[in-house]
Amino acid sequence: MPTAPHTRQGTGQTGSAPDGRSLSQIVFRPWDCQVVATAVRFEIPERLAAGPRTGAELAAALGADPATFTRFMDSCAILGLVESDGEGTYSLTELGGTLARGAGPFPAMALMNMGEGMWNRMSKLHETILTGEPAKDDRGEDLYQHYDHHPEERLWHAEAMADLSNDAGRALAAGFDFTPYHRIVDIGGSLGILLSHILAAAPHARGTVFDVPSVVERGRAAREGAPVADRLDFFAGSFFEDAPPAADLYLIKQVLCDWGDEDGARILRNSLRNAPSGSRLLVVEWTRPAGGRPDHLDLMSLCLQTVTGGRARTEDEFVALVESVGFRFEKTIPVPSATSPRPWQVLQAVRP
Repeated sequence: MPTAPHTRQGTGQTGSAPDGRSLSQIVFRPWDCQVVATAVRFEIPERLAAGPRTGAELAAALGADPATFTRFMDSCAILGLVESDGEGTYSLTELGGTLARGAGPFPAMALMNMGEGMWNRMSKLHETILTGEPAKDDRGEDLYQHYDHHPEERLWHAEAMADLSNDAGRALAAGFDFTPYHRIVDIGGSLGILLSHILAAAPHARGTVFDVPSVVERGRAAREGAPVADRLDFFAGSFFEDAPPAADLYLIKQVLCDWGDEDGARILRNSLRNAPSGSRLLVVEWTRPAGGRPDHLDLMSLCLQTVTGGRARTEDEFVALVESVGFRFEKTIPVPSATSPRPWQVLQAVRP
């Protein structure tokens, strides 16, 4: 088969993707991210935090096959997560340290993205492109139905969303004025991380997290003894069917991106059923640029459509969705993220 001049067939070494990777890195090493997630799952950063250890010691502590575990640790070294002395001893690198649980957004995100629910559905990308519909597994289940049978993966998802909420919560607490509001509801608020940051910056306000019963149960346990626990409560229900109590401010962060327009409107319509006139809604998302140039959010959007049926939207698309349920758009307030160069976009709307 003819090849382009001066190109070694099959290596992909001429030219590179916009992020600097060669085609060979993209095609031949899709499992790099699985190695990263496995390092988190085996708690490699925590096990090496006190100093270097041999692969044999780590394998014995984990009950792992020694030969296979050595290949795994060497793979971690290739990715820069650990450093090998070439004689079976490994030490933690600065990069590897960022995978310690609680160190930032990467550990939980790696576990969630590499879990069976996400990984297997992304393998059906071609089906989604042909049909426009999200992928289902061999049992015909969507991602959240899969999580019902795999509570560990549901927890990874909740932890990943909590890490993003940590960042968004700090950004909102610093960049938005909550003094006019006294009752705040967080729709799909998970473990209450976002709302806790906001309540800390608004000591006059009370807050309610609205989420499914299993998440609410974990949220109540997680918030017990927290500084804002006396002003934070939880309301169990489905945002497809139920409505939380009335409030003067509603938050919805990175929920609508998981759903198509019809489902997104249904979520807003139900969740805001008790919203009084004059109450406000803050939609907290990353918005896709409206221009024609490809953006990294286009990649995320393709993933969202495949695994949940959602997508990344432009500001105008979010505005249209919010106004379709009776709110009037007022303005968008960008607030900087501490972990991403892309700021959070806060779309503010009011119930007439």
